[in-house]
Amino acid sequence: MKKIAIGLVAVIGLTSALTGCSNPPSEKSQTEQKQAVQQETIKATDQKTVKLGDHVDFLGLIITFEKATYLENDKGVKNSVMKIDMKVENKSAASRGFTTIDMEIKDSKGKKLAIYPGENLGEKIKPGKSISGSGYFTVNGNAPYTITYKDQDSDKKASWKVEVK
Repeated sequence: MKKIAIGLVAVIGLTSALTGCSNPPSEKSQTEQKQAVQQETIKATDQKTVKLGDHVDFLGLIITFEKATYLENDKGVKNSVMKIDMKVENKSAASRGFTTIDMEIKDSKGKKLAIYPGENLGEKIKPGKSISGSGYFTVNGNAPYTITYKDQDSDKKASWKVEVK
């Protein structure tokens, strides 16, 4: 009986020692894994509506809507303009054009709304480069809004469901 008790104590002690010596995943590696999951890119398709923060791939042109905020228009009407901050990366081998003019916005009732005149993002992007900027859209209070982008080079489409919180 004494030998069994000594054996159990030895096994428990050895297990505790080995467990204490193992290297738990570091906070850095856990953060990197989370970022890798968050950074997944979605293929552009008109079958699925994506949300803010999603990376959408238009054959190498990666578009991410990062943040949405309401602004007042030039007549002082509050919450009548929605500003979308975005980043566009060109991971293809050729220069690609991007402009918010190629976007269409609709309210929750399906009514097509106008792009608000302003410094809307748009330019030619060289391979391996990225641009950041904003798109401005006239809104009417019938949120959420759906913004659809159709890439001129690939005819691929994607839609974002956007609501300012």
